[in-house]
Amino acid sequence: MKIVIILILGIAVSCFAYGSVWDWGDYERRYEENSTWGPGERLVFSVEYGIIKAGTATLSVSGPVDHDGLLAYRITAEARSNPAFSSFFEVIDINEALLDIVQLHSLTFMKSIQEGDFSSSEEMYFDQEAGFAYYPDEDDPELAEMPIPPHALDVLSAFYYARTQELEPGGNFSIDVHVDNDNYPLEVKVMGRERIRTRAGSFDCIQLQPVLRGDGIFKQQGEIFIWVTDDEKHMPVLMSASIIIGSITCMLEEYTLGTTLEVENPFQ
Repeated sequence: MKIVIILILGIAVSCFAYGSVWDWGDYERRYEENSTWGPGERLVFSVEYGIIKAGTATLSVSGPVDHDGLLAYRITAEARSNPAFSSFFEVIDINEALLDIVQLHSLTFMKSIQEGDFSSSEEMYFDQEAGFAYYPDEDDPELAEMPIPPHALDVLSAFYYARTQELEPGGNFSIDVHVDNDNYPLEVKVMGRERIRTRAGSFDCIQLQPVLRGDGIFKQQGEIFIWVTDDEKHMPVLMSASIIIGSITCMLEEYTLGTTLEVENPFQ
């Protein structure tokens, strides 16, 4: 179910292999307006393999919280298998990120994965102005400090950042994601409009497709699509991905909207 969390976030980087280095510009402080989502938002999804409901995934936003003198949104994603599925393969995946409320870039990221007999955890800290991500528990010194592009985003924060962008069919935008000691340049294609029916209701939506960008050699292991509401909230209601054993979907079951924060531009 690890891919569930990545699918929920809309950035399935584990589905790609990237084979080159790309250039990025110098770091400059920025102000990013967010009138889309905020603290109090909570989205609950049914995770399904075909006709089988395997579990539930939840996305929530809280805060703001203080992190080394910076205010941040706390974003949490959890995926848990249901009792029937857990009887032979229990899944408890938790991802949590702190996202700077002014510049909308990552400050910290942690994940805890329990899938059957396998378990792992990881913490990551971003020094955006220095241009590095730090892994305090990494044994390999060459992987403990990794260069990042300006305003890099962890895999969880990347989806929330994407929701703040202008979404007009035919357009696209890029996101630089850092995850698992590596950088992934992703392009989000904005597809057409569509009416989507879920257990939480029916919604007018815009379809998104995250894909790799750049000139490197890469291999895509299946298409990924995300449907978000065609309004100022850009709330995800349905996600779908092709995987080796078939397809997986995450369908919205219930939701609570949050309150957007009024954040002044400190760089004017």
